Amino acid sequence: MWSTRRRATAWWGAVALAAVGAIAAAGAPASAVQTTTNVAYAPADPQGSRGHLLDLYVPDGAGPWPLVVWSTGSAWTSDDGKSGANAIAQQLNPRGIAVAGVSVRSSSQAKFPAQVHDVKAAIRFLRANATQYKLDPAKFATMGDSSGGWVAAMGALTGGFSSLEGTIGTVGVSSAVQAGVDFFGPTDFVKLAQQDQGGWIDHNSPDAPEAQLLGCAIPTCPAKAQQANPIAYVDANDPPMMLLHGRSDNVVPHAQTEILYDALKAACVDTQFFSVPGAGHSHADVTSSSRFGQQTVRTTDGCRESVTQGTPNPSWDTIAAFLKDAWGSGPQPSPTPTPTPSHTMPPTPTPTPTYSHTPSPPATPTPSPTSQPNAGCTATYTLVNGWPGGFVSDVKVTAGSTPLNGWRVTVTLPSGSVTNVWNGQANGGAQITVANAPWNGQVNAGQSTTFGFQGTGSGAGATVTCAAA
Repeated sequence: MWSTRRRATAWWGAVALAAVGAIAAAGAPASAVQTTTNVAYAPADPQGSRGHLLDLYVPDGAGPWPLVVWSTGSAWTSDDGKSGANAIAQQLNPRGIAVAGVSVRSSSQAKFPAQVHDVKAAIRFLRANATQYKLDPAKFATMGDSSGGWVAAMGALTGGFSSLEGTIGTVGVSSAVQAGVDFFGPTDFVKLAQQDQGGWIDHNSPDAPEAQLLGCAIPTCPAKAQQANPIAYVDANDPPMMLLHGRSDNVVPHAQTEILYDALKAACVDTQFFSVPGAGHSHADVTSSSRFGQQTVRTTDGCRESVTQGTPNPSWDTIAAFLKDAWGSGPQPSPTPTPTPSHTMPPTPTPTPTYSHTPSPPATPTPSPTSQPNAGCTATYTLVNGWPGGFVSDVKVTAGSTPLNGWRVTVTLPSGSVTNVWNGQANGGAQITVANAPWNGQVNAGQSTTFGFQGTGSGAGATVTCAAA
């Protein structure tokens, strides 16, 4: 799809890199994974912190493998953004794509632009050591969710802005990437309060996540806030972008991704935007098969836009195909150094926050439904995805012969516990009660709504019961 796109070549610094071949076995699944954990891409800052560590998951084989640099969201409150990368690697490694989980410093450890300096330092380190790790330095992408989506967008859109490059760790190597995937990251901090009226975060407060990132309340430092806004850096030289956002996200307003897509479309950047009804603030919910066929997909290709309903699905197959298409089109970086253009910082860039940590793993559904009816509704449990020590499941709530104004579902796990719930309100533990989230509204007779959760253990053998509330 992106073959008509004219993209500038990535800029390489003073360190020359050996030329490498094409993507290894493009469709061949990897039978094993080589995992390297707690790699320091730069010295710890502060000492003993985790913000300059990465974990690397590389398919077994000769390679060289294309790479996704992943960051898990936490409202910028955690320095362990690499923690959610295992779930992403479970999806992308079998599709022939390496994954690096990259941690950046938290807002309590360093203020913007430190986090952008960090992700760029990680990219430079991985590119400089591509041969050692069997990576293809010409085929890198950033990806993340929530505040990690902001990290991914900033990493993808700020190529050539020397003020955001930083001098952390490895220098003299390009930090450019050839694609970006943003799961519901904030894009314009200044517009958050307007777009999220009545939300649970006071975006004008000095305690708001974005204020903690910047070190000031947004109304008091709009110029600084604008410099942290991914939208400010959109131009025609940006790599292809994929954007995914649930319409029931109650943390980052859906409108944040809408305005980023509009900016990318105006700049004729090849972009695909998945708007998923019913999905909450979780990449596992956005990619869940229970959402397939409902999404609106807006695609910009060579300055031309098309809009489709229900296809393609926001699946990991679709995401992997997008990445391989982006990596395979347009001019590739030269293996010999070429000067890095220095862009000036936009006078009034516009930023946006990312909040609550949502590291739920993606979904390649393997249905194992368990269903029990109760007064006024039926709950059906499906194990969507699992990995060693963890899983993701969906629960479908269906109204009986009368509408449901509210419902309560009790989930009982034979072992393990629930750690994260989306599109519902819940307590935690081996047995949880999930109540209807306000944004779901009334469920009409015979109609359904869905919530999902992540947990520890296998998720097998769970039971669910539903009652009208």
